Amino acid sequence: MTIQEAAYKILEEMDKPISSKEIARIALEGRMVSSTAQDPIQSHAQTIEKNIRDNTYNNPKLVFLNSPQGRLIGLPAWDSIRSPATDNKIPNLSELRVHVSTELLEKIKLADQAKLKNSFDETVSFILTKGLSILFPEIKKGLMEQLDSLNSL
Repeated sequence: MTIQEAAYKILEEMDKPISSKEIARIALEGRMVSSTAQDPIQSHAQTIEKNIRDNTYNNPKLVFLNSPQGRLIGLPAWDSIRSPATDNKIPNLSELRVHVSTELLEKIKLADQAKLKNSFDETVSFILTKGLSILFPEIKKGLMEQLDSLNSL
C-alpha cells in the first residue's frame, strides 16, 4: 500500500481532515506503510504534500483544506470540514474538472512553478478569477442580450 492509499483510508476512517504528519504517524504505527528514511514520519508527510501540490501521484485524490489549525489534508468529496478543535463548519471548495489542451496545461504548470499561490489548485483559481474579471464586460453583455431576447417574446 502506498502512503497515498493509506492516507485516503485513514481520512475515510477518521472522517475529518488531519495534518500530513499525523497521517504519516498513524500509517506507520498501523504498519500500513514502512520506510527506511532517517525520519519516516517527515518523509511520508512530505510525499503526501508533494503529491497533492504537484497533482502528479495524487491517486486516490487528496486535497489541502485550510482550517484555524492550519493547512490540513482532506478528501475532495467533503463539502465542509470540521475543525478538530472547535467542530466549526468551514466551507470547502468545489471540485472543477475540465479538459484542456496539453499546451494550456503546460502554461498553467509554469504559472504554478512561479509560485503565484501556495498550491496548484489555488493557482488555477487565481488564473480563473483574473480571467473572469477581465472578461466581465463581455459576460455582462452576453447575459443582457439573452435577457433582452426574453423581453421580445
